[in-house]
Amino acid sequence: MSWISDKVALVLMAVVCAAGAWALIHYSGQWFFPALTLFSLISMFLEIRRLRALLAKHGIDPRSK
Repeated sequence: MSWISDKVALVLMAVVCAAGAWALIHYSGQWFFPALTLFSLISMFLEIRRLRALLAKHGIDPRSK
């Protein structure tokens, strides 16, 4: 691909992402920020749990300082 088609594809993808973000915020209304906060907390909890299991698998105490 040429650099012009790369730039056009990048701009089109940015437009698609912006439209998707606008639609999500617009149609979820007042529930967007509580839902986003809840999703963030749950995903952070799951990631911490996964990393602690990985540490324990390698014999490292995840609770040590």
